[in-house]
Amino acid sequence: MLRNLQSQARYLFREDEFARHTGREPGGPASQMALQRLSRAGRIVLAQKNAARWLSVPPEQAHYGAPPVDWWLDDLMRDQEPAYYLALLSAARFWGSSHYAYQATQVMVSRPRRPLAVGKLRVEFVVKKALGDTPVVHERTKMARMRISTREATVLDLIRHQNTVGGLEAVARIAHDLLPKMTSVGVRDAVRALNQVPAVQRFGFVLDQLGGGRLADTVASWLHQQRRSVQPLVTPRDDHATMHLVDGKWAIEYTSNQHELLKEMRG
Repeated sequence: MLRNLQSQARYLFREDEFARHTGREPGGPASQMALQRLSRAGRIVLAQKNAARWLSVPPEQAHYGAPPVDWWLDDLMRDQEPAYYLALLSAARFWGSSHYAYQATQVMVSRPRRPLAVGKLRVEFVVKKALGDTPVVHERTKMARMRISTREATVLDLIRHQNTVGGLEAVARIAHDLLPKMTSVGVRDAVRALNQVPAVQRFGFVLDQLGGGRLADTVASWLHQQRRSVQPLVTPRDDHATMHLVDGKWAIEYTSNQHELLKEMRG
C-alpha cells in the first residue's frame, strides 16, 4: 500500500483506508499492530491523532521522520479547514523571500488548533476570523497542490503579526522583496478582504516608504472612504522611543529609527 500511495504522490492516509487496502478490519487489533510495526520501523509516522491520519515516510526523508509538509498539507486540511492557507514567513518563502529561516510551517486557519509535531517537522496554526475572504492562489509545489496567500495578502498578514515574525525589519525586508511583483489589483483585493483600517494604514505607509507609490495609492483610495485615527507603526507602541513623528497622509506615528530603517530598505 505504501508504495502505491507514493507512486501517486500521496503520503497521507487514514487508518480505515490502511485497513481496507490491507484486508484488515478497520480499528481492529490486526490493523493496529501492523501500523505500530510500520511506525517502529520508521516507514510511517502519525500526523494527527484524532481521526487518525498517518504519513508514509520515503527512505530519502527518513532523517526528518516525515515527508516535507508541502507534500501532504493540502490532503490533511482539505476536509477539516478547506479555506486554510500557507501564511506569513512560510508564504513569503514560497514567493521567494527567505531571509528568515523559521523552522515551523505557518498555516492560517479559522479556529484555534494545536501545533503539529511530525518527526522533526512542525506546523503552527494562526487564527484569522475572515479566513475565507483572503486572496489565495492554489499552486502546485514539487509533489502536491497547496493554498497560499497572494504576495499582497502575505505582506498585509505580516504587518498584522509583526511581533511574531521578527518585527518591522523582517516585514520590511520581505515587503521589499515582493514589491516588484505586487499589483494594484492584488493590493485592492487584499485590503478589501481584510477590512481592518489600522492594519491597512500601516500597509500603505510601508509600501509608500519602500517606493511602492502606485500600490500605496490603491491603499489610499480605500482608506479615503474609512474613518481613521492615528496608529503607531509598530505595535505595541514604544513609549520610550524618541522623536515620535506622524505621517499625515497615513495617520501613522513612527520614530526616526523606524524611518531610517525603511529608508535603508528602499535603497
